[in-house]
Amino acid sequence: MGRISFSLSDIPVRAAADEEMAPKWYGIEDKNGDKGKRNGKIMVSIWFGTQEDEAFEEAWNSKTAENVPSDKLSLIKSKIYDCPKLWYLRVSVIEAEHIMPAHKGADKVRFPQFYAKVQVGSQNWKTVVATSSATRSFSSPYWNEEFLFVVEEESFLNNSLLVSVEDLLDPRTSEVVCKVEIPIDTIEKRVDERVVASQWFSLESLFGKEGTRHVPRVHLRLSLDGGYHVFDEMTTYSSDVRPSDTTLWKPQIGVLEIRILRASCLMKKTTKDGRTLATNAYCVAKYGQKWCRTRTVIDSLSPEWNEQYNWEVYDLSTVVTVAVFDNYRFFGKNTKHAGIADKTFGKITIGVSTLENDRLYTQSYPLLIVVPSGVKNMGEIYLSIKLSCSNVTNMLLRYAMPLLPKMHYVHLLTETQVYHLKLEAIRLLELRLRKEEPPLGWEVVSYMLQDSEKWSLRRSKGNFFRAVHAMDRVIATGKFLKAIQEWEKPLYSVTFLIIFIALVLFPEFIIPAIIFIVTFMGLRGYYYLRPQHYPPSGIDQLGADQMNPDEFYEEFDPFPTICPDNVVRMRYDRLRTIAARVQTLMGDTAVQLERFHALISWTDPRATFLFLVLCLLAAVISYLVPLRVLIALFGMYSLRPPWFRSKLRSSMINFFTRLPTAEGCSERNPVAWGELLVLIVCLQCGSENVKLV
Repeated sequence: MGRISFSLSDIPVRAAADEEMAPKWYGIEDKNGDKGKRNGKIMVSIWFGTQEDEAFEEAWNSKTAENVPSDKLSLIKSKIYDCPKLWYLRVSVIEAEHIMPAHKGADKVRFPQFYAKVQVGSQNWKTVVATSSATRSFSSPYWNEEFLFVVEEESFLNNSLLVSVEDLLDPRTSEVVCKVEIPIDTIEKRVDERVVASQWFSLESLFGKEGTRHVPRVHLRLSLDGGYHVFDEMTTYSSDVRPSDTTLWKPQIGVLEIRILRASCLMKKTTKDGRTLATNAYCVAKYGQKWCRTRTVIDSLSPEWNEQYNWEVYDLSTVVTVAVFDNYRFFGKNTKHAGIADKTFGKITIGVSTLENDRLYTQSYPLLIVVPSGVKNMGEIYLSIKLSCSNVTNMLLRYAMPLLPKMHYVHLLTETQVYHLKLEAIRLLELRLRKEEPPLGWEVVSYMLQDSEKWSLRRSKGNFFRAVHAMDRVIATGKFLKAIQEWEKPLYSVTFLIIFIALVLFPEFIIPAIIFIVTFMGLRGYYYLRPQHYPPSGIDQLGADQMNPDEFYEEFDPFPTICPDNVVRMRYDRLRTIAARVQTLMGDTAVQLERFHALISWTDPRATFLFLVLCLLAAVISYLVPLRVLIALFGMYSLRPPWFRSKLRSSMINFFTRLPTAEGCSERNPVAWGELLVLIVCLQCGSENVKLV
């Protein structure tokens, strides 16, 4: 038909605050460059804009939409998702009355077994079967049970609470007797610990009103608890701790800015027959209730996004999560891979509290994932992060406030409740984000929010090494004091002895001296211990360098196991070895505790007599001798030079070693507390497996 052309110098520039550019009619040129009436005209609006322009997203996506089918263009766009606010719905089923089942024939001699079923959407809970008593008939069942549900604030008008009373006919069959449907928007909202008044609700009988004098009804206590924070992610990696009710939110303390620059050296995806698939990468960043998805870069192992997103910060004790995915769902070159779940390249979590104010962090982060063959490096992602705090005083005062809303402390939720409610919150978010355009698949939401909860020896080792690393300073201080005590560093020993005597003579300087030392160590750490570059969180990879291949395979082994019998037997024997070491170390610990108990239990009459005599002598000496002198003598005795020391154990240790235990009077090796710690961690992480021993 023809074309139109523009001179770049004639195109106007539009600022974000300006009004939209009015479209104009332009004549269409033919192949000879002539504009005639027969060629027609086209109305076009053209301008130069900035990233703040509402048309920037469309223009930016056009850069990567060259080889994308027209029906897939909407699926590669960047998108900001605002997740719905979630509330806890608390339902207390107290009792019911005038419940009469419709029995016929021989069923009349059967006593009904009533229980209540509470349902909100796909969530449902059941009470136990009510038991009759001398003061309460079977037609007035009593339960007094409480349940919690997760509901979306936007669905209050369209969602209902369904309460039904059912009769358990046999272990597999039940019959609905009566029910009531309560709109959620009519339920009272609660933001504090006050007790909500209970109500009676009339039930609709499913067997009509024949033979009944009274209307069946149920006694309920209902409330929408807005004072809680609805957990939808791991509690250790929470990005938001605000309550559901917006009236309880604290003021904003800052803004978090993240620019997702690019990724490099992404791992190629191959099929089982060796064919290479195109890598169509996109990035997802999540903080609080705001999810951000970059555009999908088609067929590139080093995609560039250069997209910036901002989040409001209400609490510094939170983390931001960034992950990279391969868009298998829509862009697999192999048609067999079209429509399957997106594959992950890895994710990083960055603590907001570790970022300095107004400092720009620009660096790369490795993308690591754990696979059955070990830890795999899937590439790198480059981010630019900045935390800006507008009110420093408000930010510092936030450290003195509770981390969670008040209701989490005055009306506690059990760990089981938090776990089940978290799974339901994740399910609601998955359903919501799956309906957006472009959608976020369930695998993306699950990967961003959840972490593997299966027992893993790798995680147990990693957690132990984290604890050891955190205790490095304490262990180093203990070794330093031990060296001073044994005069391995004479100059330090003499200096410490002089300071010790001075503090004994002037005890009013003890507390200020301790505070001064801690302050000095903190100031010194600002120059020597402060991280110059913030590393990404690598909790999934901890302990990976001390693992053998089978331990990786064991981590990915499903329940029940699918491994051969010989592999299961080998793992069982390995677990027995660990349990045997735990058994020995726990026995050593019990021995030391029993010896303390034997001091006054007269298990060994002579040892207890000696201990009581020593206690009397110590009481007399502590009464006659001033406390300062006793402390000075004890300190000087502990810091005596090596030539006044004996290579044998002290008399007190010999006396304690001879005390009787349940295993008899035998000398045991000292408890290996470090080894005990790692094995206890293993037991806590995998208690179900250890029960096999």
